[in-house]
Amino acid sequence: MSMKLRFDLHIHTSRSYDGRDPPEAILRRAREAGLDGVAITDHNTTRGSREAQAKPDGLLVIPGVEVSTRGGHLLVLGAPEDIPRRLSPEETIERAHRAGALVIVPHPFHPLRHPIGAFEHLGADAIEVFNSRYLTGVGNRRARRRAGAAGLPMVAGSDAHIAGMVGRGVTEVEAGERSVEAVLEAIRRGRTRAGGHPTPRGATLHQLGRGYLRRPRGI
Repeated sequence: MSMKLRFDLHIHTSRSYDGRDPPEAILRRAREAGLDGVAITDHNTTRGSREAQAKPDGLLVIPGVEVSTRGGHLLVLGAPEDIPRRLSPEETIERAHRAGALVIVPHPFHPLRHPIGAFEHLGADAIEVFNSRYLTGVGNRRARRRAGAAGLPMVAGSDAHIAGMVGRGVTEVEAGERSVEAVLEAIRRGRTRAGGHPTPRGATLHQLGRGYLRRPRGI
């Protein structure tokens, strides 16, 4: 018997260079938003994810990281350790798959956020077709259309960099049980529904500005 679980699969904590709030604040907000779980996906580090896993506060915490490849950003879920940045997208996906992890292409058509762009032949497991930080819905609609045409699983994430925005992008996953492994397998099989609500424009612009000013080289 399957169950439907609600996840925000793209969240940053203060362990990211551009995140503001610690993992415990993220988890508290996720519970308030009625989520069953989250993926903590800080930039090029699993530190925030590991901290959240140690004190999950009743949530299912999927280990994750947002990896800076030479061709754009990728979300890796279920990775047991950090993956080196500045590899090619193909090398990054290959390493992630060898480790048993799942790879999502986030915000593939957002010009200011290191997009991968065309994703159909990369071998990624799923595409983020709703990211709440788009100022317009054009990029999300394009991602959904192309993921659908390619038959790729679709997911959503808030891309929150502050706790208050957690839960604005939600992936509903139909999983066989409440475990990280079952959720990742359900995503691979496309047993998902992706949607949400845009982050308020002012918050999006503030987060983009904060990220630009604090971004290290090579991110």
